[in-house]
Amino acid sequence: MTPRVRSLILTLTLMVWAAGFAQACRGEREAPSDAGARNAANATPAAQAYVPSSTFQEVMDSVVDPAADYVWEAVSYRADMKGVTERRPRTDADWHQLRQHAVVLVEAANLIAVPGRKVAATNKMVEDGGPLDVAAIQKRLDANHESLVAFANGLRTVGQQLIDASNRHDVDAITELGGTLDEACEACHRTFWYPDEPPPPGAPATAAAAGSPVKK
Repeated sequence: MTPRVRSLILTLTLMVWAAGFAQACRGEREAPSDAGARNAANATPAAQAYVPSSTFQEVMDSVVDPAADYVWEAVSYRADMKGVTERRPRTDADWHQLRQHAVVLVEAANLIAVPGRKVAATNKMVEDGGPLDVAAIQKRLDANHESLVAFANGLRTVGQQLIDASNRHDVDAITELGGTLDEACEACHRTFWYPDEPPPPGAPATAAAAGSPVKK
C-alpha cells in the first residue's frame, strides 16, 4: 500500500468518525426537546382548582341560610301564654355548635366568590315557587364579580367575628353581630337579586330589618 493510499484511507476514516460524532452530539441536544414535545403531546389537561357544580340558589339554601338562621336564633326571646323564654348558648356544647355554624359562614364566602357559578337551575324561588329573574341576576353577577367578592369578604369578616365571640362565650357580641350579618347579607341581595325593590320602611337602602326573608 502506497503512502498516498494510506493517507486517503486515514482521511476518509477521520471524516466518517467526525460525522458520527457530530450526529451523536446533535442527538443529545435534541433529545430533551423531543422528550418534552412528546410529554406535552401526551399530557392531560391540569385539573381545575375548583368546579362550581351547585348554583348560587343551592349554596344559599343549603349552606349559607341554615348557618345564618342558627346564628340569628342563637340568642332570642319567645313570648307565649306562659311568659317570655330566653334562648341563648349556655353550655360548652351550645357554644361549640354556634361556632360550627360561624365556621360555615366563613367558608361560605369562598363558595360565593368562585367565578362562573350559575344563579339557579330554574326561574323559580325556593320558598314559594314565585318567579325569579335568573337572566337579569346572572347578568349583574357576571358584570360585577369584583363587587360580589367584596360582599363575600364582608361575610367572611363577620363570620370570623362570630367565631371569636363564640370562643369568648360573649352573648352580647353574638346579638350585635347577628344584626351585622343581616346587613351584610341584605346589602348583597339588594345589589344583585332585587335592586329595584324599595327597602322596608325605616330601613337603610342596603339593609333590612333582622330576620327579613331572602329571595332565593
